[in-house]
Amino acid sequence: MFLESGIENSGATPRKESLQNFLENSPVGIHIADDNGIITFANKAELDLLGYKEGEYVGQPLIRFYQDHDYFDKLYQKLKNEGFLKNQQAKMICKDGSLVDVMISCNFYFEDDKLIHTRCFTRDITEIKKSENLLHLLNRAGEELAATHDTGEALDKIIKLLIPSFTDMVVINELNADGYGNLLKMGHSDPQKMKMAEEYRKNHPINLNHPYKGSVGYSFKTGEPLLIQNFTPEIFNEVNVDDEYVKILKDLSITSVMLVPMQVYGRITGVVSFLSCNPENIYDETDFNFVKSFCNRMALTLENTRLYEEIKKEIEERIEVDKKKDEFISIASHELKTPVTSLKAYTQILQSTFDENKNIQAVEMLSKMDKQVDKLTTLIVDLLDVTKIDKGELMFEMKEFDFNEMVKEIAEEMQRITKSHKIVLDLNHCDPIIGDRTRIGQVIVNFISNAIKYSPGGDQIIIKTSCGNYKVKLSVLDKGIGIPKEEQPNIFRRFFRVPGKSSYTFPGMGLGLYISSEIIRRHDGRIFFESEEGKGSSFSFEINSHS
Repeated sequence: MFLESGIENSGATPRKESLQNFLENSPVGIHIADDNGIITFANKAELDLLGYKEGEYVGQPLIRFYQDHDYFDKLYQKLKNEGFLKNQQAKMICKDGSLVDVMISCNFYFEDDKLIHTRCFTRDITEIKKSENLLHLLNRAGEELAATHDTGEALDKIIKLLIPSFTDMVVINELNADGYGNLLKMGHSDPQKMKMAEEYRKNHPINLNHPYKGSVGYSFKTGEPLLIQNFTPEIFNEVNVDDEYVKILKDLSITSVMLVPMQVYGRITGVVSFLSCNPENIYDETDFNFVKSFCNRMALTLENTRLYEEIKKEIEERIEVDKKKDEFISIASHELKTPVTSLKAYTQILQSTFDENKNIQAVEMLSKMDKQVDKLTTLIVDLLDVTKIDKGELMFEMKEFDFNEMVKEIAEEMQRITKSHKIVLDLNHCDPIIGDRTRIGQVIVNFISNAIKYSPGGDQIIIKTSCGNYKVKLSVLDKGIGIPKEEQPNIFRRFFRVPGKSSYTFPGMGLGLYISSEIIRRHDGRIFFESEEGKGSSFSFEINSHS
């Protein structure tokens, strides 16, 4: 009653007069309601906040001015249970029907344990809520845009995020490499109006030399953002380009405009226009700051997306080139197999004929020819294997076989074709394993061939095997030239060859280790090596002894 008497009694003491002035002139809205929830007092700040006159507000039930009556009941129950409310958010209804976000704090006033009235402070948090919503929108936009690598998808997400939650119309223009502005994307809450605006833009490109500060061309040229809070009839005359343009602006019912350049590393890449067609949605500095941040993120996203698409296109073109190259290699290899097979057969027939005639010189020459045919056959087989690997068509026939027995056979065959090196075996007992005998043998042949090739001054190749923990391991050691440290990461790449003093020092196409690595991988194994330049190399593989 003290507060009420202080307000109602015009003959109050100076102390009460001071309290009355404080309540009336407080910058924060204050109202008092009786135990039935009827408003008995409201200060000027509260009336101004909601737009009511005192007679329209005081004397009315407080619940009438809350948008959500159920929420009001919950707050009132909470107030009764706890005796106070602190910083509770709500939406109140203004006289013009609009809603205002408020933060309320209340408590009860009792006399002799009887509720006399409630006292409530009402703070306008519309701008705070707006800033929070815009920040949420900005963060959401960042997450959405970061997740896309397609320009069209990114632009669709941008339009969906902005319309209609923030604006009625968005026009995204980009600056082409030729220096002309181009419409990248347009969105409007009314599809018919957007169609009309799009049609105009197709026939009327952006004029980058337009002198009016409020034009898109001016923003392109200067990089200056612009906020036009009230798009008045006078502005229509200033932007006048032609009657059709003015008519479209009027038909769009534009009330507020923001023009914001997109910049990437200081370079203008486009201009985004935000247009409000709602008289109640007038852009302010909060909106302006938001769109500047938004456009910075959008510009970076579009630039990254463009770079991604360029790289993707380049990769796709390279894949297509590689595909055509592999097709050519496959066809050429198949075509070469038949004449090479015939050439080997004729060589062996001639070799046998000259041997019968005791023509030793011809036999030796044909023997050398036969070895060259074998090398050519190996190259053709390697080329075919590479194309099969790339297509996923390399076939495997998994069977049980004696691993050490296979190693001995290969070593004997390789020893017959080399006189410069002695192949030494260091084999430990291994139980039969399951795998593709031919393919694994192909890997071992490659290891031994490389050891011979890259140790021209060496005289010994050592082959070691070991078995244990259901795995079998093979290593081939040489005392050759070794592999330079900087070249080692490339050793299993397709077409890579260890360089010598010149690029033609060692023959071969650089396919053996690449094919070997794929064969071991298909056996769920691992292939590895150790090497030191000038001291030799050790190439190894390890596979499961059972499938």
